[in-house]
Formats: sequence, C-alpha cells, structure tokens
Amino acid sequence: MEEYLERTSVAHGADSIHILSVKTESIPKVVSMSIDSLSGRPHAIQVHRIDSLGNSLEDLLSRRPDLDKIDSMFCALLDSAGLDIECELAFMENDGASGTLSGKDSTGAEDAGNVILAVPSYVNDGYYQVSSGSLTRHIIGNMSGTVATSAGILLIIVMAFCLMDRTVKKQRKLEEMKNDFTRNITHELKTPIAVAYAASDTLQKYDLGNDPAKREEYLAVIKGQLDRLSGMVEIILSTAVESRAGLRLDLAMIQLRPMLEDAASQTRLKAGKPCDITVSVLPDSLEATIDRRLMSSVILTILDNAVKYSGNSVKISVKAYRDGQRTLISVSDDGIGIAPMDQKHIFEKFYRVHTGDRHDVKGYGIGLFFAKTIVEKHGGKISVTSKPGKGSSFVIEL
Repeated sequence: MEEYLERTSVAHGADSIHILSVKTESIPKVVSMSIDSLSGRPHAIQVHRIDSLGNSLEDLLSRRPDLDKIDSMFCALLDSAGLDIECELAFMENDGASGTLSGKDSTGAEDAGNVILAVPSYVNDGYYQVSSGSLTRHIIGNMSGTVATSAGILLIIVMAFCLMDRTVKKQRKLEEMKNDFTRNITHELKTPIAVAYAASDTLQKYDLGNDPAKREEYLAVIKGQLDRLSGMVEIILSTAVESRAGLRLDLAMIQLRPMLEDAASQTRLKAGKPCDITVSVLPDSLEATIDRRLMSSVILTILDNAVKYSGNSVKISVKAYRDGQRTLISVSDDGIGIAPMDQKHIFEKFYRVHTGDRHDVKGYGIGLFFAKTIVEKHGGKISVTSKPGKGSSFVIEL
C-alpha cells in the first residue's frame, strides 16, 4: 500500500467504525470493518470495489445540472425581487465555447447583449452564465414614474416662476402708472386752482370790482377753472364709486341726437383750435335706454381725447345708427392715432403712453377707463381701431 488515508469515527453506541480509503490507482478495493467495543473482535466487514464506485462518482461529476430547472428557479427569484428581466442561462466552457442553453428561444449565448451574472462550476471545467438583452428598456420602465414625477414638479416650478415673473412685472407697471398718475393729476388739479387764485387776487388788488367788464371777465375765468376742476373731481369720484361696485344707473329712453349735439357743442367751445365736428344720427329719432349724464360724459371724454391727440386742427365725425338689435355710436377723428402696442392697454386704469415724467398732452389716465366702465355698466362694449398718423375710431355698442 503506497498511499492511504485512515479516518476513524466513534458512534454513540457500542461500535466503532474504521474506514480505510485509498487511491484507485494503488488498491482496487475499499474495506470497512465494524469492531465490537467490548470484545475487540470484528463485528462486520464490508468490501467495496473501487472501480464501480469510481465510475459512479465520475458519472455523477460529469453530469451538468438541468439548466431548465435552474432557469425556472432563477426567474422565480427575479420575480420575487420585483425584477422583470428577460434573460437566458447557459453553460460556458473555459475555452469560450458555449454549452447547453436553457429551454428558451435564443440564438445562443454568444449573441446575448449583457452578461449580468457568471458563476464558476466547481464540478466541470467551465462556468454558468446569465445574460440578457439591453437593460435600457427595463431601466427606463422602472424610472418612468420617477421621471414623470420629476417632470411634473419641474413643470410646476417653471409655471410658478413664470406666474411670479408676470405678477412682478405687472406690479412694477402698476407702480409706474400710479406714479405717473400722481404727477399728472397733481399738475391738473393745481393748475385751475392757481389760475382761479390769480384771477381772484387781481380783482382784489387792482380794485377791478368797479369795472363791470373786467369783473365779468375775471369772474368768467374763475368759473371756467372751477368747472374744469369740478369735472376732474367728478370723473375721479365716479371711478372710485364704480371700483366699489356702488355706481347706479339712472336709465331712461333717451333720443341720441340732442345728447350728441350738446357734447359736440361743448367740445367746440373748449377746443382752443379749429374743430370741425359733424353729427349723424340714423334714423333721426333714434333712441336708446341709457343714463344720459354718464353716457354724455363718455362721449365728452372721447371727443376731448380726439381734440387733444391731434394737430393744429381736427375733424371729428360722430355717428349713431342701428345694426340689427344693437345701437352703435362711433366717434372718428383724423388725429395722430394710437400705436398698436398701446391700443390693448388704453382702457386700463391710469394707463397712458409712457414718455417719461412729462406728457405733451395733459391728462390723468382714467378717462377711457371711466368710459369703458360706464359702457359695460350699460351692458355694452367699447372698442378702438387706429393707425398712427391716420386717426382713431371708437365704437360703442349698446
């Protein structure tokens, strides 16, 4: 016996078992003996042939596991982990050749996209490989919820930022209009007061009370300035009342021609320059249910703007007519016109075309807002069409 290895194990019973094993190349048999612990005599002897045992062991070691079963177990493990991945299992020889594949449809392990697991075989000369196609779809699928949520949050942030930016710009614009209104209204209110004071002082200092002509002249100046101041206050107060939703209309069926003719006459008197105003009403007895005082103020405001925003002279056409169930009043002029970018803002409160701290045309930016408010209070609407250098046309629909 050239080489041997003796292994002894003691059981909890009365017997001890001695096993002698040797290499198959040296001894063709293995003898196992069971000895009685009390008498010391052999109790049982077993002889095993090495050649048959070796053949059985060699056959067992040469077998490859059932890949289909392993694949099923592996897929079940993936499912339990929540991984929905299409993969295939293969045995690979160490020289790179592919072995038996699992029972799935495949073109071979060499065509697999990504090797996600490789386990060496401790029995055979090779390793087991798990491969799958591209994982991009799986990764994107798993991330779709996160990506959608992130995109939604990002969209909300962008919308909130845009809304905030729009609000800030609007507030800044309102602040500029408010400051502009304050500067202009201060001037507009101080001017008639200063003129009235000057005329009153002149009457007192120079004893002009005894001169009827001079007295009437200066008293007319004072009255005119007070009327101007009263008109400003009325518009401002009317606008303030409307902003509190407390303005009430005194509606009545009114003929439009007398109201329009009266507004045209007042405008001619205070124009201060050549002013050609024509009034056309069809039919001549055309009537509308309106608040005469407030609607007259609207017409006067539009006519006043036509005179202000014109050259050395102005031509104005005032028309009233029926169009189906609607009554329309239009005021057209040949003035300087309104730029397109300003047309959509001219009916806003305090809005004026901004040219700095000074305006060539005096005003306070609430006339057209007042006009729009009154017209809408009547259930109508007001619109404007204009071209710079060609004039403007305001249309009131009732």
